[in-house]
Amino acid sequence: MTRATAVALAVVGVATAARLGAAAYLGDRLHFDDEAVYFDAARRLADGAGLGDRYRHAPGFPIVLAAFRTVGVDGVVGMRMAQAVVTGAGAAVVMALAARIVGHGGAVAAGLLYALDPLLVVAGALLYPEGVAAVVLTTAVTGTLAAADRDGALRPMMIGLLLGGLVLLRPVALVLAPVLAGWIAVLGNASRPHRMRQAAVLLVGCGMLLAPWTYHNYRVHGTLTPIATAGIEAGPVSRSEARSLGLSGAFLQRARDEPRALAARVGREFLHFWEFYPQRLTTDNARRRAALHANDTRLPTEPSFPADLRDRLSAVSWALVLGLALLGLGAVWRHRRLDAVLLLLVSLVFALGYAAFMGKIRYRIPVVPLVMVIASAGLTGWGRDRIDHRRGNQGTSAETRCRRVP
Repeated sequence: MTRATAVALAVVGVATAARLGAAAYLGDRLHFDDEAVYFDAARRLADGAGLGDRYRHAPGFPIVLAAFRTVGVDGVVGMRMAQAVVTGAGAAVVMALAARIVGHGGAVAAGLLYALDPLLVVAGALLYPEGVAAVVLTTAVTGTLAAADRDGALRPMMIGLLLGGLVLLRPVALVLAPVLAGWIAVLGNASRPHRMRQAAVLLVGCGMLLAPWTYHNYRVHGTLTPIATAGIEAGPVSRSEARSLGLSGAFLQRARDEPRALAARVGREFLHFWEFYPQRLTTDNARRRAALHANDTRLPTEPSFPADLRDRLSAVSWALVLGLALLGLGAVWRHRRLDAVLLLLVSLVFALGYAAFMGKIRYRIPVVPLVMVIASAGLTGWGRDRIDHRRGNQGTSAETRCRRVP
């Protein structure tokens, strides 16, 4: 075993142990209403009863939880532990992405930031899709960089399937399809026809995974609806407008009729997406907690976390990561500009997708590892004349990707 492998396994071990500790602390009770929705849907699915026509959330996470149950994991705490292992292993993916961009030292730094960040640790144990979505998105971005280095359709197909899986976890990720496909189409190393083919294969792979659920929604609702109908009410269009004009059509009409109001609203939600501590947590309100408990007695009437401690930890940890990322961006921009552009595009477009509806600290979890990769450059590479960009067998540099095959 090489030293690099041993270090990577140690970082993954730290990440997994932290998340298992969080899972043990959260225990065998449900803390939020969405946890109950996903847990119940997973049990119905595993029992062969399907998700049910009244299920309004995206189907991806119940499928993940049901898969845990098929291998013998049952109960709330068991599923927390299984998810902790999966998201802990995500440290390896974060390190692989960072190694491509900022070298081995940056990879270790990014892995440790991912392993110990309080928000990501808790997200890895809560029965919410964001922790798993972070691993899937980081894998898709890493694959996109690799696909741009080589010809062939296999990698773009795998990226498309990953993106489809991400959309089934968090439907807003559909806005990333043109970003990833466009990256390969513009910056790939192959000839232009091959790059166009690779981008098309990526989109086909994504569509293949989304087609069954799209057909399910058409059968249930009688029209082509979003992947999930939950959350539409948080947007600037009404449910009736979304039904009559389609979600995209309703947004376009609102943009035409009230452009300034819509832009101001999206701007506010965009800032909420990047906020330092949770300002829109429903369970911080005692009356709302009581209402949720009355609807489902499994939910607590008392806060699951001390609010002051939670907010301080959140603010300090995010300020650290964001500050390092601002420092690291300068270094990455000088030496890995194209890679930096991809990470920024994915993060900002994902944030704008949520800003069209509602921005919350929880919703940014999938892109936090990408920010941590840039932050690792601030931690290890700031002030150096260059970032080590020798990738060995991991791919060519961003600059080389610009020199395409004619």
